[in-house]
Amino acid sequence: MASLMSKKQHRKKAREAVLQALYAKHVSNEDEKKVLHDINERYQFDKPTKKFVNELFKSTIKNCDSLDKKIEASLENWTLDRINIIDRLIMQMSICEMSLMQHYDISYKVTISSAIENAKKFSSEDSTAFVNGVLDSVYKKL
Repeated sequence: MASLMSKKQHRKKAREAVLQALYAKHVSNEDEKKVLHDINERYQFDKPTKKFVNELFKSTIKNCDSLDKKIEASLENWTLDRINIIDRLIMQMSICEMSLMQHYDISYKVTISSAIENAKKFSSEDSTAFVNGVLDSVYKKL
């Protein structure tokens, strides 16, 4: 059981790290490889977690347009450009995890719950319900 718990903790930290990396890339427009290198240096993840971080980060960036389309399709009376960047990055990476990384066999509930935690921690209280609603709606269409 201990290894399962630590795996969950690692994933939780991993998602935080990816969010920070995506945000750093967004604001600094720094090279993808450098941002990823910096995050991996800072966190010193074990091999499986590092693999997860690298894949989630690269896949979210590579697929951001199609991820944005999925977000947009689930917005009601709202536009993509009105979403604050943190919430948008949280949703992009969560949708990426749910739709493009099924081989990790992570329950969508875990992904969405983690997204809500990140919204609570890095965004605003209002963001949690918003992120939850959009992700739930996107998940139903996957």
